[in-house]
Amino acid sequence: MPEIIRHNAGDVLNQEIKKRGLKQGYVAEQIGITPAYLSQIVNGSRKMSTDIAVRASIALGVSLDIFLKQS
Repeated sequence: MPEIIRHNAGDVLNQEIKKRGLKQGYVAEQIGITPAYLSQIVNGSRKMSTDIAVRASIALGVSLDIFLKQS
């Protein structure tokens, strides 16, 4: 199955969190993951799954497209 999540999705997520002035712990809770898991995603040690991308886009009120590879 081809990867659809962009390689820097964690960076994009981190930028959106900072842009809104939110705490990672709060965002992790809204997404339904632990703060440690979110930290691993934003620092690049763990890839963002499609499920997390969907939940993050809902939690932050952004388009899912920001996490997807551009064709």
